[in-house]
Amino acid sequence: MLHRLTHRQIEAFRAVIETGKITAAAEVLGTTQPSISKVIADLERAAGFDLFERRGRQVLPTSEALALYEEVERSFVGMAEISRVIEDIRDFRKGSLLVAGMPALALKLLPDVIAQFIAEEPGITVSLRARSSQAVLRHLSSQQFDLGFAALDNDHPAVLRRPIFTAPMLAVLPIGHALERKEILEPADFDQQPFIALGAEIGTRSETDLFLSAGGARPRIVAEAQLSASICEMVAAGSGISIIEPVTATYFANAGRVTVRPLTPEQPFRYDLLLPALRQPSRVAARFLELVNDRFEMF
Repeated sequence: MLHRLTHRQIEAFRAVIETGKITAAAEVLGTTQPSISKVIADLERAAGFDLFERRGRQVLPTSEALALYEEVERSFVGMAEISRVIEDIRDFRKGSLLVAGMPALALKLLPDVIAQFIAEEPGITVSLRARSSQAVLRHLSSQQFDLGFAALDNDHPAVLRRPIFTAPMLAVLPIGHALERKEILEPADFDQQPFIALGAEIGTRSETDLFLSAGGARPRIVAEAQLSASICEMVAAGSGISIIEPVTATYFANAGRVTVRPLTPEQPFRYDLLLPALRQPSRVAARFLELVNDRFEMF
């Protein structure tokens, strides 16, 4: 039975074939000529046949050695490819990232972050899924997604949840609305105003209703929508006023589509970061998260 070969033997064999000299092979491998000679002799004993003919300082491969070299070279090409992949992963030239986000973040903030990320790390493929907050939680619980962004008040044992950004909700008004004259709006300002409400199934709806009722305000609900962006579009069209989470409100205000005003008392809105609990975030996910945090700091 053939004795167990070593990587050192194959490496020395390949170097001698390619350089044609024992001394040159030793220089390539950073060792001594006697060491290479011994390794080659060990390999020949293990193989049971000669690999080289010695002619002075020159060593010529036998036909058996050339046949072996063909297979060795294929193996080394494979190892080189593995090394390249390792380098690509290390240097962010290869990889993927799967992100799930609530619509308030998946419609603008996360696409902006992704555009910046792939410009900096063009070898990484990023997939974004826009889902409701509860659906984002379910996606992360599968452990198949790398990062999730949602607004939740419940947990899942397979998901780590932590606040990533908190800011007050904002009133959104049509450009030129009479309430623009006020710097801060209070519940009474919404009384009898045409109002575009969040859908009844959205958790923040109940908090907004409490805010309004605490001041005795009874706005006229003219429409409902699940998405903050949809509400802003209706506000921009002059259909009414509303109260929504701050990220979408700020984006629409910066685009000149609506006017925003803070509220008193404040209504804090918290965005959550979700991570799969059964595995550590990848280096790619950690880098992406840095950019998300930088983006939130702009608000």
